Amino acid sequence: MSRARQQQPRSEADRRSESHNGRKTPTSIPIIRTALPPLQRVVDMASASWADGRVTMGPNVTAFEQAICHQTGAQYAVAMSSCTAGLMLVPQALSLPRAGEVIVPAFTFAATAQALVWNGLTPVFCDCVSGTMTLDPEDVRRNLSPKTVAICPVYIYGLPPEIDELLRVGEQAKVPVYFDAAQGLGSTYRGRPAGGFGACEVFSVSPTKVVTAIEGGIVTTNDGAIAARLRSMRDYGKDPEYGEEMVLLGLSARMSELHAAVGLACSVETDHLVASRLMRIAEYRKRLGNLRGCRVQDFPSDRTSSGNYFVLFISSDARASRDEVYEGLKGAGIQTKRYFYPALHRHRVFQQFAHRVSSSVENSLKCAGEALVLPLFTGMTEDQFNFVCLRVRELLA
Repeated sequence: MSRARQQQPRSEADRRSESHNGRKTPTSIPIIRTALPPLQRVVDMASASWADGRVTMGPNVTAFEQAICHQTGAQYAVAMSSCTAGLMLVPQALSLPRAGEVIVPAFTFAATAQALVWNGLTPVFCDCVSGTMTLDPEDVRRNLSPKTVAICPVYIYGLPPEIDELLRVGEQAKVPVYFDAAQGLGSTYRGRPAGGFGACEVFSVSPTKVVTAIEGGIVTTNDGAIAARLRSMRDYGKDPEYGEEMVLLGLSARMSELHAAVGLACSVETDHLVASRLMRIAEYRKRLGNLRGCRVQDFPSDRTSSGNYFVLFISSDARASRDEVYEGLKGAGIQTKRYFYPALHRHRVFQQFAHRVSSSVENSLKCAGEALVLPLFTGMTEDQFNFVCLRVRELLA
């Protein structure tokens, strides 16, 4: 028997190990891979509107909005061209006065605060809770001022914040609370799905999210007046009856029929997509969460995450720094991301505009300096997963 016949088939991990040792060029493991529905299903859904030339805000958009209402329990859903567009329009829909202060986390993605600056509002960056990494209600209380006009907590990596307590703070301060739930579709809080809390919630269905429309966003609310204003404002602010006069300050933020068809086809798989990611996250936590100097996000028993990301927090007590691990995995063909980094108030863009920072954002700075997102996507193979864990452990164990 030839030597070739005697050799056993090598796993992907073996092949990658050879690549890592310099004998081959590493094959990249991406940090995300968009979970797309079958193309034919999208074609079938989009064909009717395509045939009659109605390619935006047609039956697929309506059906997608209805599906999101059914999934979240919210009375109204308004589809947008992006989550950022939704975040930009919500302050207008809530009639927040210009130059007012809106409290946001210092540990989140930039769009949360960029949308405020576009509205002439002043972001107030507050600290996160060290375990969940979500907005700290006590720090929010400490930073309330006569200028506070709203509070905007965020679902961090898909995990809901302390919703009840934050709503209580908003009620006591007599200001609305709306949620940047960009990564939160499919999560739950105290047995209720995300989407029906506060004045409204803003979801993303971009390529990096568990449920995608390729690009897009959805604003959910139980307030019919807010929904009506958003429907007008996503289409330039048109008079809803005649569509000729602009009656509100709006944007071109419509969702196309094609994007809505993708979102609708994908949304029916939400439960499966979330469950499969949470299973993978549980394995990551088991294999890597106890490494020296490392920690993972707390998952309190009263809420569930959408599983949008798995993040390993690597402290100065670890065998290698976060940035060393980042570079080491990059060299092995594994894509990672320092996220959210830097802490939001330290982004250069916000130094150009009015803003305020809580007297203590220690947790946020620590999280921003330690967070490393590892690959997590639907269809991730066991070989890919094992290879990531192997390389991380080689660097940190």
